[in-house]
Amino acid sequence: MRPQIIGWIPVGLILACLPGLLEAGDPRIDADVAALQRKYSGIRDLQMNFVQSYGWPGRQPRTESGQVFLSRPGLMRWEYREPEEKLFLSDGETIHFYLPDRKQVQKSRVGRSRDRRLPFMFLLGRGDLKRDFSRIEWAREKPFFAGNKVLAATPGKAAGPLAEVLMEYDPGQMQLQRVALIDRGGARNDFIFTNIRENAGVSKNLFEFRGAADPEAVGLP
Repeated sequence: MRPQIIGWIPVGLILACLPGLLEAGDPRIDADVAALQRKYSGIRDLQMNFVQSYGWPGRQPRTESGQVFLSRPGLMRWEYREPEEKLFLSDGETIHFYLPDRKQVQKSRVGRSRDRRLPFMFLLGRGDLKRDFSRIEWAREKPFFAGNKVLAATPGKAAGPLAEVLMEYDPGQMQLQRVALIDRGGARNDFIFTNIRENAGVSKNLFEFRGAADPEAVGLP
């Protein structure tokens, strides 16, 4: 089953980014935001394991997992392995979403997509943390990983139904390890990242779609 997609911040998605107004009186936030911006603006590619959990108030969250590859400029590959195999692939212009068991592929243009995975190009410097959110503060939510910090960012008007983005990071390495996207209606999409490899030299061939020979295609107007 394809994960439910809820809302979107225009990629300039992460995230799609941080704030225009930092929490007054706390220079630690300003310093950490600047450090995160420097760190991810200098990364060429990323390879990570992920667990994605998504759900709505009063319902049991659904969980999927796999591996994600990101590379400049705008290349993205999400390999879902559990509970079923799926592939989300972007070459910066076209998105392919492939379901091997059904031999079906859906295609769309990056500029027209509202997919939740697109904002993660922030992790390759595709955004300005101080520009893309109207406010940022320390989150009330505790970190998933002990010793981490969590920032809560309020997106601008262009975010549509998206109300808040939580960003959890290791303050020693300035490495983002969890992102939560929360809708105004309470729907939530969490991504947890482990086994993170930076600048490992991800091959560009990974971002070429080579799916079923005779898929059922949808889209690309």
